[in-house]
Order: sequence, then C-alpha cells, then structure tokens
Amino acid sequence: MNVLGIDTSTVTGGVALLSDDRLVGESVLNIRTTHSERLLPALERLLADAGITVKELDLLSVVTGPGSFTGLRIGVGTAKGLSYALGVPIVGVTTLEGYGWQFKFFPGIVVAMVDARRENVFWQAFREGIALVDPSYGSLQSVLDWCSCSKRSEEQFLFVGDGAINYGEQIRASQSVPPSQNLLRPSAVAHLGYIRYLQGEHSDAFSLNPTYMRQTEAERKWQEQM
Repeated sequence: MNVLGIDTSTVTGGVALLSDDRLVGESVLNIRTTHSERLLPALERLLADAGITVKELDLLSVVTGPGSFTGLRIGVGTAKGLSYALGVPIVGVTTLEGYGWQFKFFPGIVVAMVDARRENVFWQAFREGIALVDPSYGSLQSVLDWCSCSKRSEEQFLFVGDGAINYGEQIRASQSVPPSQNLLRPSAVAHLGYIRYLQGEHSDAFSLNPTYMRQTEAERKWQEQM
C-alpha cells in the first residue's frame, strides 16, 4: 500500500511516502515560502524520485491542525482533492497526535505543544503514542501546572512542538528536543494514518475538515458585529 503523508500545519511542512510501514521518501522544509508554493512541487518530486504516479497512491494521511489557518486549508484541501479525484480513503491526524506518535519511544510523557501566541498553546500529553488527556487550548502555565501535579512528580517529560521551542526558557531546556530534531515529520503522520487505516479508521473527501480548536479571526470579527 502506497501511503502519502502531508503536513502544512506550521512554517515547517512536507510530504512523505510509505510503502506499507516502510519509508520510501520524505521532503521537509523549514523555510518561509508559502505552502501553496512548495507543497505540490515537493509532492511531484517525491513521487518522481520514487518512480510511481499519483494514481498509484492507495491512502492519504494529512495533518488537520491545530496550526496555521492558511497552511491547514492548503494541506487539507490538497488531500481532499486527491482523495476525491483518486477515489482513495483519507485519514486525518492532528498536529498533536503526530508529535505524540513521532516521539512514542520516549520512556515517559511526551507533551506536544503548538504555539498559539502570548504564552498560550494547543497541547496534549501522550505515553507511548497514546493520548493521556484530551487536546486543549490554554496558557503555558496551565500545562506546566499539569505536569508538576504531585501524582506525576516522578515522571519524565519531553516537550515537543514549536511551543516547546518558543517557550524553552519557561519549560527548561533539558526537557525539550533541540530545534533541529523538533520538526514534525510527515513520515510520522503517514505511519499513524496507515496504522489507523488498518484499524478501520478513515474518512473521505467530504467529511474531513481542519481542526482549528479556536475561532478564526474572521469568525471572531463577525460575531463581534452581530
């Protein structure tokens, strides 16, 4: 089974191709060009290098958010278009779940955080890739308070995501992954989507939507005018 993973949730973005659970190729860029400029060219190069055509894709796995509103629309829209055109299933993976899966071999609790600005984050905690809490939006301090709870006093914590990078001083650098290793890998997204598909979880081009976890600025302004 040829599985395509797509991530456009943050400034970093990319695509990965798996053959079942074997990594065939991956493209990750951490540059300031827009996802609309680089996503399709990266996909075309990846498939060309792998020697397969887009029609040979069997499954799509895409990051649905939280993250950049514009980036998510580009990634999810591309995946939905491919799913519809090719008639193949699609699996949505949240940014937080992707991080939790990527670092599932850490012997402790992985805390995935996406920076929501002004010391607020989207976050979720995982052990061995399994969620310990529901995804949440709140202050960085509320996350640190959860981690410092007495019943978790003996736990090891690993903070990942751009929230961990941007708030490294508050978190303590020793508990964070270096920036060069802290990028969400599209291969992890593809693999988690593949595992979920084998477990019977998948969607289609019409029912999959971005996971924003908060209102867009346009929605807030519209409500303020009512």
